[in-house]
Amino acid sequence: MHNPHDFEGAEFLRTRRLVLRGLRMADIPAFMALNADEEVSRWSLEPCPKDYFGVAKMVIRANESYLLQPGRGAWHASDVDGRFVGLFTLVARDEGGPVEIGTRLHPSVWGRLYPVEGGRALCEHAFATLNLPQVVGLCHPQNAAVLAILRRLGFSADGETDDYFGSRALRYVLRRDDWLTRESGRRSRRDSAQSMEG
Repeated sequence: MHNPHDFEGAEFLRTRRLVLRGLRMADIPAFMALNADEEVSRWSLEPCPKDYFGVAKMVIRANESYLLQPGRGAWHASDVDGRFVGLFTLVARDEGGPVEIGTRLHPSVWGRLYPVEGGRALCEHAFATLNLPQVVGLCHPQNAAVLAILRRLGFSADGETDDYFGSRALRYVLRRDDWLTRESGRRSRRDSAQSMEG
C-alpha cells in the first residue's frame, strides 16, 4: 500500500512488458542494491549513489524534475507483475544541453531486451510528445550490448567525449526526422503483415 507521506510515484509509461513510474522514497533500498552491484557499477558512466542519503537525493531530484520539466526525468521500471527491473532516464545533463536517454537495469533481467522496449517508448515520447529535435545516447566504449541496443533503436555514431563525469564515452544520436522515417517504415511493415494475416 502506498505511503501517503511518500511521493506519488505516478505511472509515466507502459509498454507490453514494462511499467515506468515516478520514483518514491520507498524505492531507495532497491536502488541502493542496484547501484551497489559490481556488474552495474562496472558499466556505469556516471556516479551511482550507493548510500541511503545519496539515493534519497536522486529520488528528490527526480520528483523536482517532474514538476519543472514535465516529461523528463528518471523513472522506476518494473515488469507488468510489479517486479523491480531498474531505472530509465530522459534528462539533459546541462541546462539547455541535449537530452540523453539512459537505463540502468538489474543484471537478473539482462538479455531480455527491456532496454530496447523501454528505449523505444522513451524515444516515441521524446519526439511525438516533447517534440525534441534529437536524443543522445552515451555508453562505455567497451559495452557492446549497449552499442547494439542504441543501433537497434536507430541511433548513429556521433563521435566521443572524454569528459562525461570524468570518463570517456561514445556518443550516439537519434534525430527526430530519422526517427519519423524509421517509425513510418515500421508501421508500414506491421500494417502489411497484419493485412496478410487477415
